[in-house]
This record gives sequence, C-alpha cells and structure tokens, in this order.
Amino acid sequence: MCIRDSNNPFPNLPYLKVGDKTLTESEAIAYFLVFHANRADLFGANDDERVQATAVRGVVADLRRDLFAFLWDASKHAEQAKYFEEKLHPRLTRLNAFAAGKKHIIGDNLNLVDFAVYQTLYIIGRADPKAFDNYPNLQNIINNFNAIPQIKAYHESDAFKNKPILPPVAPYKFNA
Repeated sequence: MCIRDSNNPFPNLPYLKVGDKTLTESEAIAYFLVFHANRADLFGANDDERVQATAVRGVVADLRRDLFAFLWDASKHAEQAKYFEEKLHPRLTRLNAFAAGKKHIIGDNLNLVDFAVYQTLYIIGRADPKAFDNYPNLQNIINNFNAIPQIKAYHESDAFKNKPILPPVAPYKFNA
C-alpha cells in the first residue's frame, strides 16, 4: 500500500497523516514528532552531542546496511559466523568502545539516535543471541534502553510482538 496524494512526493510506509499533510519515511516522522513535542533536546543537549549523534547514526546506517545485506542474501546464511566476524564485529567493536561508561549511546540522556541503535542491536541479537557476549558496553546500552519505564511497559504489554522482524518473503528466518 502506498500513500499517494498531492501533499506527499514520497509515498511509502510508514506514514503519518497530520491534518492535510502525509509524512513518510521513518526518520522524517521521528524528526516531526520530536519537533512537534518541542523536544529538540532529543537530538542532543548541545552541539557536541548533536555531532556525536550524527556520527553514530552513520555508523548504525553502515551496520544496518551490512546486516540487511546478510539477512536478505540466502547464499550468505551458511557462513553467518564468518560474515558477522568480517562485516559486523569491526563496527560493533568501535561502537562498544564509544559506549564505554555511558548510560545511553551519547551520554546520560536519551537521544533520538538511541532508538536506531537499539533497533539495530536488537535485530543483531535476535540473529545471534551471543552477539554481545564480548561487548559489555553495548549490552549495557541495550539494558538501559529496556529499563526505560515506557519501553519496559511496552515490552510487557500485549501490544509488543518480538516478531516478525522481516516480512515472510525474507530468506532469513529468526529463531523463536
């Protein structure tokens, strides 16, 4: 299903309808919600945090690109450990070092990029339950995110579904 109207040059899912406007693209929707809630602090408390968040967003985009290249290419599935070691672990190592001593990926305060970090780490962890055994700082970031009262309540609610992560046509199948 695509949303096609004269106010939306990029029809896509997800979408958010606000008055006569239709917003698409996950990041644009998230930005809109941050601005609409008057919570620009979620981009970072200061210029340094905003720049760090932008850098982390790039690292996460690279991680996601490599992760999804693996998940959607059945020819790579038999070599998961090798693929993860070569493609994902170098970035996870650097991200783990960056996260040292931090409650969230940028610091003590929740940042919009924490959602992208969590989502990516969640998928990696579902594909490889031992993925973070050697990355205690990333495991701490995951635990702190899961401990946010609203996130914890959502995870404990009937609304939370831990799957599907990918559509049924995807070649990669996650374990329970």
